[in-house]
Amino acid sequence: MTTDYDVIVVGAGIFGSCTAYNCKKLGLKTLLLEQFDLGHGNGSSHGKSRITRYAHTEVEYVDLVGDSYSQIFELERIRGEKLWKKTGLLWVSTGNEVEKIHNNLKSKNIEHEVVKGSDVEKRYPQFNLNDEWNALIDPMGGVIYADKWLNAFRDEFKRMGGILHDRETVLSHTEVGDNLSVVTNKAKYTTKKIVFTVGCWITKFLPDVKFNIEPISISVCYWKAKDNSDSFLLNEDHYPVVIAQEMDLKVFHYSLPDTDYPGAIKIFQFCYHYGDALTKDLQHPEKRSQRCIDLPAKFIQKYMPVIDGSAPVRVDKCIYTNSPDDHYIVGPIPSKNPNILVGGCGSGSGFKVAPGIGKALAEMAAGKKTTVDVSFFSAARFKPSKI
Repeated sequence: MTTDYDVIVVGAGIFGSCTAYNCKKLGLKTLLLEQFDLGHGNGSSHGKSRITRYAHTEVEYVDLVGDSYSQIFELERIRGEKLWKKTGLLWVSTGNEVEKIHNNLKSKNIEHEVVKGSDVEKRYPQFNLNDEWNALIDPMGGVIYADKWLNAFRDEFKRMGGILHDRETVLSHTEVGDNLSVVTNKAKYTTKKIVFTVGCWITKFLPDVKFNIEPISISVCYWKAKDNSDSFLLNEDHYPVVIAQEMDLKVFHYSLPDTDYPGAIKIFQFCYHYGDALTKDLQHPEKRSQRCIDLPAKFIQKYMPVIDGSAPVRVDKCIYTNSPDDHYIVGPIPSKNPNILVGGCGSGSGFKVAPGIGKALAEMAAGKKTTVDVSFFSAARFKPSKI
């Protein structure tokens, strides 16, 4: 069977689902393909919660966040469903990152507050920091209901007439001029544009990309209160979403309320390009690095007196796919067919801007100027690697 489409989006995680939804909103005949069952846990889009925030050290992210908020507000109105919880974001750092964020938010006239590290405990008794730490509060920060976001974008895509096939694996694609085709385990399709939003599988589809893409396995840890009477301090009404930077260790700690597992907050670390290597078939390794548990445990023991940092009560797994500079890749890949677009390398922070990135990719596919300038995320910024 051969079917003609305006756009085929490969990968129905959060980037792909948002892209397909926005393609359909623009009137493009769109097919969304997913190799696994919907709701699978093999990539980076599963789970119940993620962080959303305006606060970023790079100003180029801020407008993408704003566009994503607008789309979520619209979906909430359409569906009558709550898709996120406004908790506020607490960002603490031992370096000068807070000043960068303050300047970025100030330049965009976005409400925020800068406080001393020693004053954080007055607002959030879960923490005990000294003035080696700088802190910023972003009141629009909050918890994304990740599984609900995925379902909402997919549902609305299908409601508008979009076509979604799961359990359909892309085997190959051809790039002959303006005539593109996609071959799967079930059919062959022709299309004007292909958008790859495939996470760590990007190296499979575009093996000759001239820069390094690094998929790694991350341990996501959950921690309970020392005393059950303090468990209420871990819920969405009392606990903010948190980013804590220990600059001397080059470590980010991300933390969220007990949305996933009641009574256990999520705290996990991200070191620059550090994690467990995936297997050859891009699966999580059986053996896990203890460092991914020890680093958040030490942070908890030192700075979070109400949390039991002796051991996590649960450890989940997630795949992160990172570019050489840890920023996203949005748009065509240099030297490749310009009708093939990529949205990727968003692991660790991409969920919150996925609606904005999806809209930008859809506008590119439609030949339109993007609403938000995403040139910062162009793959053209990379020089060819030796690999």
